[in-house]
Amino acid sequence: MIPHTLESKPRLLDSFRLSAIISGSLVFIYCLTVVIGWYCDIQSLKMLFGFAVPFGAAVSYMVLACLVLVLALFPDRKDVRLAGASISLLVALCGAVKLAETIQEADWDWFNFPLSGELANGVVLMFPGQVTPDGIIGILLVSTSLFLMTMHSSRLDPIWQMLLTFTGAVALLPVIGFLQGIPEFCGLWGCVKVPVTLAVSTLVLSFAVYSLRPGSGWFALLLEPDMLGTALRRSLFALMVLLPLFTVIKAGAVAAHVIDENTASPALSVLNLLAGVSIVISQFVYAYRREQDLRRDTEKKLADLSSQVTQGIKNNTGSSNLVGFSPRYAVCSKCGKQLSATVLNCPDDDEPMKVVDKLEGQILDGKYKIVEYLGAGGMSTVYKARHIVLDKILALKLLQPHLLGNARFVQRFQREAQAMARMQHPNLLTVHECGFLEGVPFLLLDFVDGKGLDVLIQERARLSVGQMIAIVLQIAEGLINAHDNGVVHRDIKPANIMISENVKGRELVKVVDFGLAKMLEDDPGHQKISKEGNSAGSPMYMSPEQCVGDPADARTDIYALGCLMYECLTGNPPLFGQSVLETFNKVMNEKPKSVSTIVEIPQELDDLILKCLEKRPEDRPASMLEFRTALKEIKERMAGARRAANPA
Repeated sequence: MIPHTLESKPRLLDSFRLSAIISGSLVFIYCLTVVIGWYCDIQSLKMLFGFAVPFGAAVSYMVLACLVLVLALFPDRKDVRLAGASISLLVALCGAVKLAETIQEADWDWFNFPLSGELANGVVLMFPGQVTPDGIIGILLVSTSLFLMTMHSSRLDPIWQMLLTFTGAVALLPVIGFLQGIPEFCGLWGCVKVPVTLAVSTLVLSFAVYSLRPGSGWFALLLEPDMLGTALRRSLFALMVLLPLFTVIKAGAVAAHVIDENTASPALSVLNLLAGVSIVISQFVYAYRREQDLRRDTEKKLADLSSQVTQGIKNNTGSSNLVGFSPRYAVCSKCGKQLSATVLNCPDDDEPMKVVDKLEGQILDGKYKIVEYLGAGGMSTVYKARHIVLDKILALKLLQPHLLGNARFVQRFQREAQAMARMQHPNLLTVHECGFLEGVPFLLLDFVDGKGLDVLIQERARLSVGQMIAIVLQIAEGLINAHDNGVVHRDIKPANIMISENVKGRELVKVVDFGLAKMLEDDPGHQKISKEGNSAGSPMYMSPEQCVGDPADARTDIYALGCLMYECLTGNPPLFGQSVLETFNKVMNEKPKSVSTIVEIPQELDDLILKCLEKRPEDRPASMLEFRTALKEIKERMAGARRAANPA
């Protein structure tokens, strides 16, 4: 299972998989060389790079590295994952027993298994044999982390990630000691000298296990495109560079007799600590200030957009700015007559018309090249655009020019930009830029290469329970982020849900069209905008409070999501009539049939859908978070029931 923070980033996934393959290969080759050294009694191989590695530790690390390689090469093979889980669990149990043997200072011969006959030097190689404490702990922690990771359970993610973090921190100590000239770690228990190559192997294996499933749990912070993710990545990179840099400085200072060896080590440790803390703090301060600057810049652009449009409307100059702005038109190839792009044949000579688009090929703001026309709706026209520098495909959304004279549509377009500028989530579109093109407001948004949920329902007639839950959970994730940012969508419907197939056919869901979005802390004037000329929304998915123009909150989106779930499973919305007024009347006064009377679904899912469709907002789930929790519990119980029915 690939977390959907990475579903739209196949290149990033491939780079992590490649990292796991390279890391696993390095450890495997190193440990295989050591094992060959033990079998052939070659001292230089047993003490590769000058550090002796016990036979049992080398075999264990070689097995774990081999598992990492296989899991990286066959990430979607369930049988490979189950085999990996079984072998890593067996290695973890061996490590646990060996740790218990070491703690009790015992010598359990029954636990050692011969992996060779008597060699030329008279030695029989035993597994696990004699392993140093650091090797035992490394084997136990890495194998346990690998086992938990192969479970692909979000509940286990924090556990194996904490184990990997702890493993890396412990393995880093001897590496730091080696670089700073501290060969041993001493305490009340005495002094311990750890093979640095074994510690490095532990670090590399930990990174390889992480690379098998990036983007899950709190490790996902490292992959976020926002300022926090950038600060974390920069901090880690700076710390990785800092350690060898200070080691070189120390070596140079000692060689130049600027400072003696005994003073250099503690001084270097203090400088390392101060520099590391300073770098981390500075990166997070920079990230915070940069995010605030970007927010202020976006808000300023939106404010400028608002004032320009408002001033144009007041002066009745909105249309004058649009002279000649007709990006798409049809030209007769024979007489050259220009008509609407919808005209197929010239009315004069019946020749086929050729569609011309003035925007295709243009470059906006020096960095966005308009690639092609995608489509148009009642409110906006959408083009595909490419960021020239980043080589990233975006969607350019233009307000229809004839709507500029209508303040209600202009402000709706502005609210979409304002709402989306406040949110950052994989299941929501991100607004990258806003401005004017020949006087017409435009937005640059994420480009979704997929189809609407309405098209999917039409193609399949109805969705299975599993398909519906998978889609709705992603919608809920996005809406939780929107509601946390004080934004209610108010127009949730299948047409506003885009689904794209990315890595190996997995579906990534995005909630689009925040044109009717309401800021929860807005003044009453914003609500008034949507009330002018009747209610705002799509009648078949509007809640009773929307039908009468009452204020909308998060429970309004929950009602619409209930309608969407109903339609996914049955093929039709819960309540609809022959006209808008008839639909409003049904929404206000009729109770929809339960889904279970139409298709077979679990009773608890039927109850949840009907609860979302309650007339009174207080009778629905209190928040989108509560709804998502209830739906996830239903999904988990269904999965448990399937496992019980098919134990094989």
